[in-house]
Amino acid sequence: MVNQTCQTLRVLKEIPPPRGLSQEVIRVVTDERVDLVDLVNVINKSPAIAAKILRCANSAYYGQRREISTVREAVIRVLGLGITRSLSLAIALSSNFDPEKVIGFDEKRYWFNAVTSAVIAQELCYVLSVREKPAPAVAYTAGLIHNIGLQALIHCFPQQMQTVFANSEGTLAERIRGAIGLDHHQASFILAENWGLPEIICHALVWGDNTPEEDPTASQVLATITRLSSGIADELYTKRRCDLRDCPVQTTLVAPDQVLKIAHDIELQLDSLLEMAQLISRGSE
Repeated sequence: MVNQTCQTLRVLKEIPPPRGLSQEVIRVVTDERVDLVDLVNVINKSPAIAAKILRCANSAYYGQRREISTVREAVIRVLGLGITRSLSLAIALSSNFDPEKVIGFDEKRYWFNAVTSAVIAQELCYVLSVREKPAPAVAYTAGLIHNIGLQALIHCFPQQMQTVFANSEGTLAERIRGAIGLDHHQASFILAENWGLPEIICHALVWGDNTPEEDPTASQVLATITRLSSGIADELYTKRRCDLRDCPVQTTLVAPDQVLKIAHDIELQLDSLLEMAQLISRGSE
């Protein structure tokens, strides 16, 4: 198993960052100094990313009465700079990988978990009962890309991952660790760190024990709410409702009634979020 883990590490570290237009998109969206004009210009250079941004802006989730036809209009009238940055980053990071290599991988579920985790994590930031809090926009980004390592592992180890998806015993992370020595959360961290993503987001992608109850750092808080958000998103996908007793993450960072309220609000938007997931996935192209 040690040899397998070392091999997996080596393969992941050799994955180059996205190149060409995707590389330019990543550079721009991770630069806080970039303004609306620069962001729109770089997105417009990539027809694939621009198309997905427009699909999201026109989705039922945002409820626009008239069609949004330009990226600039999508940013100004619907998404805002923060969400546009995050969506563009997630789409660009995924451009390296071909998840269709593996039978059993549900890309729609992947993107539902991503967009729903992002929304939940962002909302949780407003009701946290701790001193050090991550910015809501950062939490949205972390929620959106927290599972990027799953796509990387599917791309690099299709045979092993097909076995993982064919098996239902244990958690997904446990099955992946058993097959290739590392899980998808660790893979996400390795990619994010190698590709130069912000440090607070990198550390949020490594899911260890729950955050300490006293004076957690913003990174620790972000890791916990990202994990909690993903657990709620999975519950909603499989059951169309959320019972916190079934959620794999419990935390004292936020009151349970606040978490339930956020989860209930998301329940009312499930169909719209499922539509958005479908619009982002390759199946819609």
